[in-house]
Amino acid sequence: MYAFRLGIALCVAVFAYGVLSDSDFDKFVEEIEAFINASDSYVLPTNKDSYFSDENDTVSPTDYGTYDFIIVGGGAAGGVLANRLTEIENFTVLVVEAGKVDPPISRITGLAAYLKNSDWNWGYWSTVQTKGCLASPDQKCRFTAGKGLGGGSSINWAMHVRGNAADFDKWEDLGNSGWSYSDCLPYFKKSQFGNFSVDIDTDYQGTDGPQSITVAEDTPTLTQEIINAFTELGKTEGDYNGADQYNVGRIQYFQKYNVRSTTANAYVRPVLNRTNLELIFEALVTKIDISNNTATGIQFWQNGTLYSATASKEVILSAGAIGSPQLLLLSGIGPQEELDEHNITTLVDLPVGKNLIDHINYRGVFFRTNMSLYNGTFEENLDLWNENKRPLAAPGSIQAITFYNFEGNTSTSPDMEAFIAGPPSVSSSIGSLFADEYASPYDVLNASTDLSVELVLLHQLSRGTVTLQSSDPSDYPIIDVNYFAEDEDLEVFYLGIQEALKLENTTAFQRLGATAIYIDVPVCNDAYDKLSKDWWLCTVQYYSISTLHPVGTTAMGTNTSTSVVSSELKVHGIDQLRVVDAGIMPTTVSGHTTAAVVMIAEKAADLIKADYGYVNNTAI
Repeated sequence: MYAFRLGIALCVAVFAYGVLSDSDFDKFVEEIEAFINASDSYVLPTNKDSYFSDENDTVSPTDYGTYDFIIVGGGAAGGVLANRLTEIENFTVLVVEAGKVDPPISRITGLAAYLKNSDWNWGYWSTVQTKGCLASPDQKCRFTAGKGLGGGSSINWAMHVRGNAADFDKWEDLGNSGWSYSDCLPYFKKSQFGNFSVDIDTDYQGTDGPQSITVAEDTPTLTQEIINAFTELGKTEGDYNGADQYNVGRIQYFQKYNVRSTTANAYVRPVLNRTNLELIFEALVTKIDISNNTATGIQFWQNGTLYSATASKEVILSAGAIGSPQLLLLSGIGPQEELDEHNITTLVDLPVGKNLIDHINYRGVFFRTNMSLYNGTFEENLDLWNENKRPLAAPGSIQAITFYNFEGNTSTSPDMEAFIAGPPSVSSSIGSLFADEYASPYDVLNASTDLSVELVLLHQLSRGTVTLQSSDPSDYPIIDVNYFAEDEDLEVFYLGIQEALKLENTTAFQRLGATAIYIDVPVCNDAYDKLSKDWWLCTVQYYSISTLHPVGTTAMGTNTSTSVVSSELKVHGIDQLRVVDAGIMPTTVSGHTTAAVVMIAEKAADLIKADYGYVNNTAI
């Protein structure tokens, strides 16, 4: 497999940090433009047929070899595990990734939108929804999921938002010993290389880990005035990843200088010279081999050939909150009723896929300022990026973030996140997220002057599911997000909208000349008085989308009727099998999932090492 290692090594130069030379930059721009042109006509797949031959049912697997650990997925969690487990020279590790090496465009966080329409996105959609995503095509929620080295960390908006201490304390209260915030904080810090131009809470932020965290440059006047507006409304300016999450602060990004800091860049590329690490790409795992309730290896397809690989110690699933449950179900681990329906023998009856939780995002509160910003051409913006400048050095040109806990919430965790995006991200292009007949209301927005307050519901009561479409591994799973099944989730959005609208009356917004823009939503206008509570809730149901933070589908816990893995992330009832990804979270975090997933993988690596006699990488 030397060729695969060589392929990644050759990409190291492309991902160099800092200003590129003229010749390198010109080549880079050509690659970016070619990628964008291809994305315009790219059609997302609807299944996984491309991995297979025409003889799926008759072919026998070719032996691929034996390894101590097999990691399924080279994404946010899998990349961390690949690094940390191979710190033990006696461990051999195989990482099997369904996607490709991350592309050059992934360096630029401000171009993340183009990655959603490419080979680096699985291209999932939810089932037809009846209460949310109503303006989306066919009333289905777009469900972007990273496919490739770095996984979601290579294609998302790279926002570093850990969550609230109470989120993790709740995990421990649910019976998961060792997962309190005081247990998790050292692993958050261990992963992080802090490189801040603003004050941070050094008791909570790491300084010498592998993954760089930074803050983008201010948009002159705008960034500070937005923060001033929130402070007028009672917020304190400070580090929202520190002691007080309710601060208002500049967005922290997974970024080093101008380059996105993925787990591919931070964890995998630096250890490619380790002889005990092997990575293979464009390889789809279709089954976990299990004998006497012990995971012994995997089967996977690559270029139409079926292989089997043996794990002498463990198989570790890091395929994400959608991919891992599908693989467990295909391998006979899951609800017996569902497996019986697909003629799959049940090895262990567990609630796999039964606790899908996903943050809901709403984009419907807008303001128009008297400023005109970032009117440059695409080429000019790329030149600015090469100098570590906005707008492309910050995805969505996000300016600031804060959190709200509304009356009646007895938890110390916030109900809602609010972040403000500025020019040039606010424009009619937002409408491209929705079906044609619902996109036109966004045509009134101006990409040079307008602000968007995006609201994220952090702890929804509604629960969804991930289930099998069939026993054929080439079929995509069925994803039912089940948004707004509980009316209380809608009510929280209304409270968030009212908070966001208060910004207009601050002196800081008045200095910006910022006034609210109320988009017309014909279906809601026809049914309700515009700006009434019912009208706002109608717009939420239509213009809600996924924040792309699915968790919970392989939740950890002690009760096998409500959880899939133990607090050590071992699958109940099956030896030598763990899940290490966002699916193990029993409840959501009050933030974005990447930081928590990296933390989980860091902690899992220590748990695994300890099981095999290593503490602090020393044999005991």
